[in-house]
Amino acid sequence: MRYSKDTINATLKIMKHFKYFFVFFVLFSVPVYAASDHAIAELTQLLNRFSTFSAQFTQTTMGARGEVIQTSHGTVMIARPGKFRWETNAPTHQIVITNGDTVWVYDVDLAQATKQTVQNSGFNPAKLLSGDTSDLLKSFMITAQSQSQAITFTLIPRDHNAPFRKITMTFKNNLLQSMRIQTNVSQTNEFTFSHVALNPSLSRALFIFHAPSGTEVLK
Repeated sequence: MRYSKDTINATLKIMKHFKYFFVFFVLFSVPVYAASDHAIAELTQLLNRFSTFSAQFTQTTMGARGEVIQTSHGTVMIARPGKFRWETNAPTHQIVITNGDTVWVYDVDLAQATKQTVQNSGFNPAKLLSGDTSDLLKSFMITAQSQSQAITFTLIPRDHNAPFRKITMTFKNNLLQSMRIQTNVSQTNEFTFSHVALNPSLSRALFIFHAPSGTEVLK
C-alpha cells in the first residue's frame, strides 16, 4: 500500500496518541474482566515478555460497510525502548523506521522519504508494542475477554479527541495473533501476525535510516 504525503501526515497524527501497540461479541460462556487491575496486569505481563520482537503481518483495510479496501503484507521488527521497523513489501514497498527519536517513512518505489520527530509522528501498530507499558492505565480503559487458549484485550482511549475509537489485541498461547484498530472515520485496520519470534537477536542498524542517493526527503 502506497501513501501520499497528505495520507502519511494524516495517518501519522493517529500515532501521536499512542505511547504503548492492540470487538469481539461476548458469549455467555466467555469470562469477561472489567477495566480493572487484572486486565491491565495481564496485558502488561504479555507485552513485557519481550524486549525484541519480529513477525510477518497481513494488513486488511476495511470501509464502513466492512468492504475490503486493500490488503498488504510485510514484516515488523521491534527493539525496546521505542525502536521499530515496519516494512510493507506488497503491493508496494514502504518502510517506517524509528530509532526512538526520529521517524522515517521511506517509499522505496517513489524514492521519497518523510522525516518526523517521534512526538509529531502518527500511528503505527509497532509503536504500541515498542513503548513503555507502565502508563497503559493512564492512556486507556482496558477490558479482557478470554476463551480457550486465546485472550482479547479492548483498549478504549481516555482522550476523547483521539482519532480512533478502540483497539483490540488478541493473544493465543501468549503470542500476539492479531490487532484491530477502529478509527473515527469509519475505517478499520486489521493486522494478523505470523512467524512471531520473541526476543530475537536484531541488529541496531535495522532501526537507523540513511536515505539512499537520489532520494527526495520531504519534511
